[in-house]
Amino acid sequence: MGTIATTATSAVGQDDDATDWRLRPDEHARRLPSEAGALKRVLERPELNAIIERFQLADAHALKAQRRYKRIGRLGLYAASIATAVGALFLMPLEHWLRGPVAVSASAAQMLGLAAAFFASRLLAMGKPFDKWMKNRAEAEIARISLFDFVIDAAEEARAGEMALLPLQLEYFRRYQLDVQQRYYQGRGSEHAAAVWRNNRLLGASVIVTLASIALGLVAALHVAAAWQLPIPTQLHALSTNLAGPQTNRLLLGLGVIASALYGLGVARSLMDLDERNASRYLTTAANLAYLSEERLPAAREAADRGSVQDVRAFVNSVHTLVSSEHQEWILLSGRERDPQRLRRAGQA
Repeated sequence: MGTIATTATSAVGQDDDATDWRLRPDEHARRLPSEAGALKRVLERPELNAIIERFQLADAHALKAQRRYKRIGRLGLYAASIATAVGALFLMPLEHWLRGPVAVSASAAQMLGLAAAFFASRLLAMGKPFDKWMKNRAEAEIARISLFDFVIDAAEEARAGEMALLPLQLEYFRRYQLDVQQRYYQGRGSEHAAAVWRNNRLLGASVIVTLASIALGLVAALHVAAAWQLPIPTQLHALSTNLAGPQTNRLLLGLGVIASALYGLGVARSLMDLDERNASRYLTTAANLAYLSEERLPAAREAADRGSVQDVRAFVNSVHTLVSSEHQEWILLSGRERDPQRLRRAGQA
């Protein structure tokens, strides 16, 4: 890294994982040294306030819709699974326990579970919280990109004793956008990957119940073989005679239903949270951002030292192409969305 780039990096400051993700250009400006006065004046421009307000509004709406979608979706999934499991109990030879108030309570729980699942599905279909979540999240992230586009595109004369603006602009983008996005995608990708394994616990429980069902099924098969007078070992013949029968068939049916419910819950929960998809996508995006940081950032710094605005903007666009590709799918092209730079990035994506 050249002397100018090193000085610019020092002026912008070291990364702070806890706060750098916040869009606070006014606070960033106050922390800049006097030699970074050109960048400070850019960050204090009132035009940035409108972009930040747009981000904050869309971000708040996105978080609200996300919470609503997951709350209602999980209610429906767990309610339906519980209703199925309760119904399976009545298929099994449990008459001794499922009688009187217990039977009435179990039936009521099943009906309430089915009603809650149906009500949740209607809320998701009519309220469309997932659609609102995605569109508002896309709007917020496009606003974030607009802020850094504004900072990079801004022109400001450096005064006596001040550094040139372009290296400062690049280092500001590097710290508060490139590094922040790389940490975000790496962290969220790892969280989604961990969630896939957590949901696999439900699938594991389903496998255990399924294995129990298979064992009972083998006993039933032995009983059928004995009835047809097929040659089987004496010990197995006695086992099949003692264990196989109508009660075993009922137990087998009930366990099969419970295993199906657990399996369906695990798969549906993972699909609802987009865990497997997002784990792969986010970790891939993090790796691509790491590549840009390691391989192309040094060349962009050299370009900034030379005063090559075009090369610096090309580097910024390559980063924004990566982080905006999914969000573009949820943005309606009207008004400010017809911005030529944004459409160019969408086309590249």
